[in-house]
Amino acid sequence: MIFRTVISLFFLLTFINLYAQDNKNSEPAKPADTAAVPVDTLIITKEPQNIAPTSSFSRAYAKSYWTDTKSVFANPFHWNKGQVITASVIAGVTVGLIAYGDKPIQQFYSRNQSTFISKSSYYFFSPLGTGLISIPAIGVFYACGVIWKNKRAKETGLKGLESYVITVVMTNVIKQVTHRHRPYQDVPPNPHNWDGPLSWGGEYGMFGYNSFPSGHSSAIFSVATVVALEYWDTKWVPGVCFGLAGFTALYRLAVNDHWASDVLFGSVLGFAIGSMVYFNTNKTIQVIPVSETGVGATVIYRF
Repeated sequence: MIFRTVISLFFLLTFINLYAQDNKNSEPAKPADTAAVPVDTLIITKEPQNIAPTSSFSRAYAKSYWTDTKSVFANPFHWNKGQVITASVIAGVTVGLIAYGDKPIQQFYSRNQSTFISKSSYYFFSPLGTGLISIPAIGVFYACGVIWKNKRAKETGLKGLESYVITVVMTNVIKQVTHRHRPYQDVPPNPHNWDGPLSWGGEYGMFGYNSFPSGHSSAIFSVATVVALEYWDTKWVPGVCFGLAGFTALYRLAVNDHWASDVLFGSVLGFAIGSMVYFNTNKTIQVIPVSETGVGATVIYRF
């Protein structure tokens, strides 16, 4: 099942790369501006294609794991007002679910379990969240980039892998600090059982109580976000990426492995890290001379 899925992804991603290349080649060439440019003038242009310096296995790419991990802790100190409000709302909703929403939501999904949900989770959505499908998929992106010399595809594979690794590490650190009980680990299920960082997990061992946050949700959203942002100009790609990530997260509730607050926080964590990794690579400024006239400069700001 997983082998067939990976093969299907290979042909799908091949189509994406060819589609992107055709669109790029079909754009009409823009005439050069031959007018004289004053020496003290800067021309600001937006470069839609992402040409990152970490599109291959290199020292710069290895270093990005460290710099991007530091950004996870440093970025909140530089948030603007909108980002602070968004984070506060998400934190408030998470706390609200823990206090009032987790138990009724868990009871709803428990009443509506089915064989179809169990099998589709076991054969597809669970492997998608653990990396058994998503990791080969981003490997295919890198392979396509090497074959067709497409820097964007190579970057998608490399930054997708980096985002996955950082997210998995961060998720498991939080799990071991909180030691929250999963719904099936107590009779009756109790969303308020948190053993804290000094717990050894009782009968389940040190790593047994690890419900918060959902690792499947954070991992799949971290990869899906990188792919979606890289191919945002291909309209259906973000929808497919976030759709698969969303279903993977919801299935964690349907199979009684997580509480709703676990899934919400994990999904947001994965999305945040994936976005950060993408923008840390692409949001750069480059100053180059204006070649048409020999004077002035061009500022390229990559989004």
